Amino acid sequence: MTLVAVGDSIVHVEGSWAAWLARSMGQPLHRLSANGARSDDVLQQQLPALEGERYAVVCLSVGTNDVLFAWNAEAFAARLGRIVEVAGSSADRVVVPTVPVSLARFPGDGPELRRRVEEANTALVASEAVVVAGDDLGGPRLLQPDRIHPTEEGQLLLADRAATALGVTTTPSSLADAPVGSGRWEYHRVAVGQAPPRTLKRLLGRPAHRDPRGG
Repeated sequence: MTLVAVGDSIVHVEGSWAAWLARSMGQPLHRLSANGARSDDVLQQQLPALEGERYAVVCLSVGTNDVLFAWNAEAFAARLGRIVEVAGSSADRVVVPTVPVSLARFPGDGPELRRRVEEANTALVASEAVVVAGDDLGGPRLLQPDRIHPTEEGQLLLADRAATALGVTTTPSSLADAPVGSGRWEYHRVAVGQAPPRTLKRLLGRPAHRDPRGG
């Protein structure tokens, strides 16, 4: 049976953990996900397309854009519950990773963003979905400079965790050209280390998170 990706850019990219999971299961992946999606987008724009279909796994990624641009803990928890309920009616299982805590570690972000991430992850863990750890992803080996989007290695790690949680015998990382921990991030590390101060500040300083809806 087909897998389906629902949610934001983390699961929407070509080499997402959902794509690797589907490959390890020997099944195709259908994408309903979209860049910049929030929980209300998932409910209103993506889930209706599940109606009348049946999938093996719904690969869900949600919470990051809510945390960044439109946070309301109670509203998110309510929407998440509905998302998992609807998705679960169209699939055997729903799997979702938690939001990286590194998102809240930018200079100047303060405790507010950290609180939002913690509240989002509390809601995710309490949901009826199969939850895999994504909150511990950090550093240039696993996260891109925005500290939001996993690198190829980070995506593979999430895929391996999802496969383990679902009882899939073939680990996604075993299908990759190079194993997890092979040092594919070396170029990034060297490039950052040799960058001029102005470039380094842009790479490692507080990101310019722009709300895709404007404002």
